[in-house]
Amino acid sequence: MRLLFSLALFLLSSGLSARSAGEYLPQDADADPGVPTPESVLGWDVGDWHVSHDKLVQYMQTLAASSPRVSVKVIGYTYERRPLLQLAITSAENQKNLESLRQQHLGGEGPLVVWLGYSVHGDEPSGSNASMLAAYYLASSRSAYVQELLEGSVVLIDPSINPDGLNRFASWVNSNAGKAPVADPVSRQHVQTWPDGRTNHYLFDLNRDWLPLVHPESRARVVEYHRWLPHVLTDHHEQDRFPGFFFQPGVPSRQNPLTPGENLELTRALAQYHSAAMDRAGQPYFTEDAYDDYYFGKGSTYPDINGSIGILFEQKAVLGQEIETSNGIETFQMAIANHLRMSLSSLEGSWAMRGRLKEYQKGFHDDMARRAASRNFKAWIIDDDSDPARARALLDVFDLHGVEYRPLGETVRSDSGEFSPGHAWIVPVKQRQFGLAEAMLEQRTRFQDNTFYDVSAWTLPLAYNLPFATVSRVPDSASVSGSSRGLPPDASAAAWAIPWNQLEAPALLQSLLSAGLRVRAAAKAFSAQSSSGLVSFGPGALVIQSGIQTADARQKGLELLNARALAGMDIYNLPGTLTAMGPDLGSKHFELIKPVNPLIIGGEGASAYGVGELWFLLDQRLNIATTMIEQQRLGEIDLWDYTHLLLADGQYDSLNDGMKSMVARWITDGGVLVAIGQAANWAESLCFAAPPELCIAQAAEPSDTTPAAPRDYSDFAADQADQVIGGAIVAAVLDLSHPIAFGYNRMELPLFRRGTTTLTPSDNAYSTPVRYTSDPLMAGFVGEKRLAEFAGQPAVIAEKYGSGLVVRFANTPLFRGFWRGTEKMFINALYFGPMVESTQLPEVATQPKPGAPRQQ
Repeated sequence: MRLLFSLALFLLSSGLSARSAGEYLPQDADADPGVPTPESVLGWDVGDWHVSHDKLVQYMQTLAASSPRVSVKVIGYTYERRPLLQLAITSAENQKNLESLRQQHLGGEGPLVVWLGYSVHGDEPSGSNASMLAAYYLASSRSAYVQELLEGSVVLIDPSINPDGLNRFASWVNSNAGKAPVADPVSRQHVQTWPDGRTNHYLFDLNRDWLPLVHPESRARVVEYHRWLPHVLTDHHEQDRFPGFFFQPGVPSRQNPLTPGENLELTRALAQYHSAAMDRAGQPYFTEDAYDDYYFGKGSTYPDINGSIGILFEQKAVLGQEIETSNGIETFQMAIANHLRMSLSSLEGSWAMRGRLKEYQKGFHDDMARRAASRNFKAWIIDDDSDPARARALLDVFDLHGVEYRPLGETVRSDSGEFSPGHAWIVPVKQRQFGLAEAMLEQRTRFQDNTFYDVSAWTLPLAYNLPFATVSRVPDSASVSGSSRGLPPDASAAAWAIPWNQLEAPALLQSLLSAGLRVRAAAKAFSAQSSSGLVSFGPGALVIQSGIQTADARQKGLELLNARALAGMDIYNLPGTLTAMGPDLGSKHFELIKPVNPLIIGGEGASAYGVGELWFLLDQRLNIATTMIEQQRLGEIDLWDYTHLLLADGQYDSLNDGMKSMVARWITDGGVLVAIGQAANWAESLCFAAPPELCIAQAAEPSDTTPAAPRDYSDFAADQADQVIGGAIVAAVLDLSHPIAFGYNRMELPLFRRGTTTLTPSDNAYSTPVRYTSDPLMAGFVGEKRLAEFAGQPAVIAEKYGSGLVVRFANTPLFRGFWRGTEKMFINALYFGPMVESTQLPEVATQPKPGAPRQQ
């Protein structure tokens, strides 16, 4: 009795409102006691603690082992090797015929299929915690409704879309939890430190990756999506901006015009079930406001262009055990309960509307076929830009999305240029995935509503910097595509040459440097005889001279070159040092590339997304072991141990004048600073005068005191949209002679423009390798004022200071890891930055005054 009394006293004093699984479920659930509850496996009631991913997996596997209604499989793994689970819940009889039912469904018959997806943002965990309750309810309920539902449906549960982020956040919240919950929103539990738990391991937002498919979580998920093609897919989130719970539809005028209108009607019909559930619970909510359905790379929007109904849910964030809000104290249990309600209302509504949903999906592709027939072109053609690997990377994305393509079999000329067999691909309009293909390939610049929740353009060939065009007829196709022109390395060759325009050339360079080889880069174009005949090489081409390598390094180099050649890279055997045209291999125009040792500055103020883009490129694509520190610790290290200082977009105010002076000295001693976005503006404040006292701060410009013309209060939202660049594609022109542009074949380059950062033009006429064109908009929305601000202005500036270099990018060239067409500019700053020479012209001597004595 004393023990029971002490336990009761503890529960009361701790403030924990223990809530068993049964208390979360509908009253008529009639749970089978033989099915394990979440608390029986976890050791606590759902909502008392934030579930870690390993405990979530443990419960789901226990459930599958205990219930004949549940099967579970691992569809992939995260970077941290956490399993990505997919539960399939249906009747015990259906489980025996699951594959047959899937095939029937894909054929237009069969069961209703609903996909419940939870917590793509790791620090929005009420969804993943609710997933255990949703699975338990479906596995255990003996109600007539659930039995009927499961006899006619397959419910797919994705309990954690972002396991690495979920686990990171659970560790933070649980380690900062007290016995008595703290509702004060400024408390440590509610305020994460940088970079927080929203993102995946490399700090990417997985809810923007459904279309570009950069990460293993997204790739595994989209494969399963197309295996099942659910009628309805839910996407459970949290938000901290609004007092009520949000469910779709979003703002109707901001729905992507490629999404069929019936999709909005069905979403509205399903919303009636969500509304009823929230009203019964007395919970505040809203719909058709704030959020949109425009970018097809989000989890709730991607289904809309594939014949499904995607639904976004946004619960008011708690970020701990409980929090004080304008609605009063809200608890984690309340957040979990709301996501469970929406999971069940989605199932209820989908079951009640199953006839309409099935008919809609069955007719979707017929609708897309009619839309395709109405277009004034028959196919897209995409060129490989003399880089088959870059084209192959885009085609891999097409494969995952089920978009059809085939090799071009005849020469085609268009306003966009000439496309040749062996170097181009046809994407026919007449195909099942026309809707998604058009969404990937269109260039739209006119919109009904100029407000966007995310980006307004994402044309994939432009992202990969691949020329493409539409054509009025489908050209002939070839049976096989073109192959590499290169040959495996000849051990007796005097040198081996690698064109720098190839996507995988930087990774090969890094592996060669890591193996101890001496590699040179051509500063000028040249032509040389090879075992394949006369070959022309552009600036940036890599040259490995056999005679200057150690025996061990030479052997390792041959192995690396051979592996890359077999994988399709062009690698050429050169018999001698003399070239047919251009500088000879032994001249000063072939500069030795030094190994790089970059330092990434992160921490509070730096964009976690931007830092993640840097880290992902260096670690995953180049295999560079990269040091990353918080900016507040810069004074603790020896900066001269590093070759490059990399600053992502963000605020760097914590780097005081002393730190700035140190960075400037390091640059003049040979360091390379690469700064992006607002960090580029910070770099403009560095002082390179000696002594520093000679630096004169620019006088502040007088503020414009002219009163603004009166505007209606209701005009604010539209006016604000005109000032924001949420994400558009713009045109730039390259100086192909500059080392930052080495490896590019064409002067025109599509850039991704996000944010309003502009660069202060350089006083040096030779320091701007990339400039926006005078009419830059290619796709997406940019307001007229913002467009005029950067048209014709610098996009990248590379300025020499002493022996070092400062490279400023107005926008990231590594956007979300899929803007492959511009990443080489950043890579060039890494490896070729030291090649940039001083271009300071000598001062012009003034004419002597009449009568002045001549100097002897």
